[in-house]
Amino acid sequence: SPLDSAADLEGSDLVIVASDCQGSRHDHLLEFLDRNPDSAVLDLARLECLNERTTPSVGRDAPEARHLRVAHAALVATSRLTEVLVHFGVKGGVLAIVDPVSIHGQDAVELLAAQSRQRLQGLPVDELIYGHARAFNVIATDGFELQEEAAQVLPEVPLAVTHSLAGVFHGHLAHLGLSFADRVDPDDVRDALSQTEGIEISGVPVSLDLVPDRDFAIITPPAMSPDGRQLAMTIMADGLRIGGALTAIDIIESMV
Repeated sequence: SPLDSAADLEGSDLVIVASDCQGSRHDHLLEFLDRNPDSAVLDLARLECLNERTTPSVGRDAPEARHLRVAHAALVATSRLTEVLVHFGVKGGVLAIVDPVSIHGQDAVELLAAQSRQRLQGLPVDELIYGHARAFNVIATDGFELQEEAAQVLPEVPLAVTHSLAGVFHGHLAHLGLSFADRVDPDDVRDALSQTEGIEISGVPVSLDLVPDRDFAIITPPAMSPDGRQLAMTIMADGLRIGGALTAIDIIESMV
C-alpha cells in the first residue's frame, strides 16, 4: 500500500525500496530513516534522494552499514571479474559505463520510443528524458558518483570511471580495461574467467539483445596487449537482475 506516514514502516524487519521513480511519499521513508538509523533498508531502485543516505553493496560481504543500496550493475559485474583477476596482480584500470534508458523506469522507455518516431520523421524532440534527447544518441556525462561508488565496492582495484547515456532501451554495457604488474598468460586468464560464477564468456559479435532475462553477465573474450600486461573486455548485463533483483537477494542474505 502507498505510504501515508513514517509509522507505516515501523516494526519492519527489512524495508526494500523498489519504486520506479521518486515521489512525494518518499518523504515518509526519509523520516523513517532519520528515526531508525539501525533499521535494515535496501534501496533497489537507486533513488537520487537516498544516494547520500545509503552505502552501495554488491552483496559479497556482510555489510557494516544498515542502510544500503544495490551497486550499479556494471560495478556488480566488474566486482565478480576483479575478485578473480586480482590474484594475477592487477594494478588498476579503467571502466567505461554506458547506461540504457531503462534506468529511469518504464515512462522513460516509452518516451524513448516517442523520441525515436519524432527524429525519424525529422521533427524536433518535444519531451526530453532528464534533459536529454536519447533517441539515436549517446551522451557523455559526469562519472563522479560512479567513481566514488567504485572506490567503495572495489577498494582493492583502483579504477578510473567514465559514464555515458545511450539511446538503447534495455541492457547495461561497460568496457573494462585492467593493467597488471607483470605479464600474465592469456590462457590462464581465460580459464579463470570461464570458472567465475555469474559470468559467461561469449564469442563475438555479441549484442545487448542477448542479455534480457539472463541471470549472469556476458563478457567478450579478454583481449591482451602485446606485452601481456593490459587486458580489455566488454561486459553486458540485464540490470534488472545483475545489479538488480538477484544482487538484492545476495545483499539481503548478508544482512540477516
